[in-house]
Order: sequence, then structure tokens, then C-alpha cells
Amino acid sequence: MAIPDLLASSVQLQSLPGALIEALEPLLERAPAAVFPRARRLYFDKYPLEGRPQDCALDPVDGRFFTFVLRESLHDPGTSLTAKAARSAANQLNQADSCKLHELAVVYWQQPEHAPLSDVKRYLMEQWKLEPASLEVVQESWFRQGGPWVRVTLPGADPAPLAVDPETSS
Repeated sequence: MAIPDLLASSVQLQSLPGALIEALEPLLERAPAAVFPRARRLYFDKYPLEGRPQDCALDPVDGRFFTFVLRESLHDPGTSLTAKAARSAANQLNQADSCKLHELAVVYWQQPEHAPLSDVKRYLMEQWKLEPASLEVVQESWFRQGGPWVRVTLPGADPAPLAVDPETSS
């Protein structure tokens, strides 16, 4: 199943604003397959929905917000896939009805301090037409010292699961 079909078949994704879905499509098309969770996570940590940071005009005095995919699911978390079945699912994404985007990270790019949450909310509304379910300031810097960031929980998202290292899970 193609990425646009994947997005179209998810009720939760279709409830998100069109601007966010339009930015998500090319990101998902270029991302490593879900059967490679570590590579996929690195990709999502590096490339924002707005485009590559180095290709965007940045004003180092004012800073800028960038939005990254923090947590998504492409299949029913209760389904256990063998490696062969997972590769097949990555190519066909036949469980697309359970595809969800749960959380985003909004990074105040290359800045030393957090932006006010009111600025983050305004950015989400202006850029993505998004009213988040919740915002949470995170104290550590984003991937490779990208800057301070805020966890954005999306409407209709499932509760965050306990963290699991993809290298140790079976």
C-alpha cells in the first residue's frame, strides 16, 4: 500500500489538519521502513516536517521552530510479527487502519532557552492548524543539540508506552 493510501486509511491521521498530513507524506515516503526501528528513529530525529534545517532560511538571532515526528505506529501494537511478516508488512502496510501519529517534538532550533509555550501553541496553529491535546516541556536538548523542545501530544493519540530499546525487544 502506498503512503497516501496508508494516510487515507487511518481514521486518526485523517482527523489531523491537512497541512500536517501534506508535510507527513513526503517524510514517510523517504523514511526507512518500520522494520528498521533504529534507522527510522534516527531519520525522524534528524529531518523535520518543515524540510531539512540546513535548507531552510534560519535567523540565528530569532531562532525558529522545527517539528519532528516523535512517536508513530504503523501497525496494531498488539500484533506480533515475525521478521518475514514484518518485511512483508513494511512493503504492503496491510494493517494501515491502525496507523497513528501520536506525538511530535517542536524544537526551538539552536536556541539556549525554551520558547514560551504560548509561542509554541501559536506556531502549531499557524504552521499546522493544529490544536494539540497537550504540551510538555522537555529538559534535555533535541537530537545532536538541536535545541530545547516541547513534546506535543496529538488529538486521538494513544497513551505513551514504556520506553523499549529496539535492539533488545523480540
